[in-house]
Amino acid sequence: MPKWYSVDSPDEVTRLVAAWSDAPIINEEVCGFLLETAREQVIEYAPAPAPIPEGEPVPAPPARYVLAQLQQATNLWNAGRVSSEGDLGEGGYSFVPRPLDKTIKTMIRPVTRRPRVR
Repeated sequence: MPKWYSVDSPDEVTRLVAAWSDAPIINEEVCGFLLETAREQVIEYAPAPAPIPEGEPVPAPPARYVLAQLQQATNLWNAGRVSSEGDLGEGGYSFVPRPLDKTIKTMIRPVTRRPRVR
């Protein structure tokens, strides 16, 4: 069952580092801010969930949302480390981070190729 990434416990930190080896865990507070911000952005962009009947447990997030959270947290971290020219990298290779980019949006809201009939 997928669950959101966090730094709330040593097990969660281990899980995060296994998925994101460059996670900024030196400062767990900042890392927690990145993960929480990314989670909130994913939830805001995601389609509205179906109403949950009272007394029913809240379902786990879809795996694609959790992956999007991880990628978005990475983008947010990289965006804060870019050079004054706006790129990240050495030599002839650079990466310009784009928070909540097209790839992440597609993870959250997959494109369906079904025809729409009215």
